Amino acid sequence: MENWLTSWSKTGLHKPKAGNNSEVGPRILSQSFYGRDTLVVARELLGKIIVVRNRTGISGGRIIETEAYREDDPASHSYRGETPRSSVMFGEPGLAYVYFIYGMYEMLNFVTEKKGTSGAVLIRALEPMFGIEQMIRRSPKALPKLLTSGPGRLTRALGIKLKHNYASLQGPELLVLDDLHKPVSISSTPRVGISEAQDRYWRFFDSGHPGISRARQNSHARPLRPEGAS
Repeated sequence: MENWLTSWSKTGLHKPKAGNNSEVGPRILSQSFYGRDTLVVARELLGKIIVVRNRTGISGGRIIETEAYREDDPASHSYRGETPRSSVMFGEPGLAYVYFIYGMYEMLNFVTEKKGTSGAVLIRALEPMFGIEQMIRRSPKALPKLLTSGPGRLTRALGIKLKHNYASLQGPELLVLDDLHKPVSISSTPRVGISEAQDRYWRFFDSGHPGISRARQNSHARPLRPEGAS
C-alpha cells in the first residue's frame, strides 16, 4: 500500500496501474458508498483511511471516530434548509464539506445521502499512518498522542483548509481508502459540542482506541447493537 500511495503522491493517479497485483493496494471508496443513510456511513467509515496529497507529499491516517448529521437533525447545519454554507450537504455524495469554527479550526465532513437530501459525517479522530513528520511540523505544540485526536487537531495536522470544501473524496487531493480493516468493536455516545438533539447516540468510535477525543460523552459509551444505534 505504501508503494501505491507514493506513486499517487508523485503522479496524482486515481487508481494504481494494472499489472503487479502486489502493488494494487487498497480500494478507493466509490461514490455509492457515501450515497446511503448517514448513520450507516458514519459507522462504516471507522477503519477506513484518509490520505491528503499536497506539494510536500502525503499524510493521512485511519478513521477511529465519527459523528453523523442528517436533514431531520436540529444539530445539523442543513436543518433549516439549504443556505450558502450548507449547500454542499445537499449535493453529490462523496464530497468534502469543510467549514471554519471558533475562529481557529477547519472541520472535515464527508457528504452523504443521495443528491437533494442533506447529510454529512464529521471526522473526529484519526490514527496517524503516513506523513507523520509533516503532521508534527503543522502542529509542533501537539502531544504525539493528541496529534489527530479531535476534529480541529486532525485537520490542522493533515493540512485541511477551506479550499478543500467541495473536493472529491476520490482525488486528486483527498482520497478515502478501504484496506479491509475493521474495528473489533464499536461504541456510540451522544455527540460532542452541540446544544440540540443531545439524546441521539450518533457519535461512533473504535472502542478502547487511545486516540479518540477526550470528551465527557465518553462516560456514556455503549456497545453498538448489531442493528445500529437508535
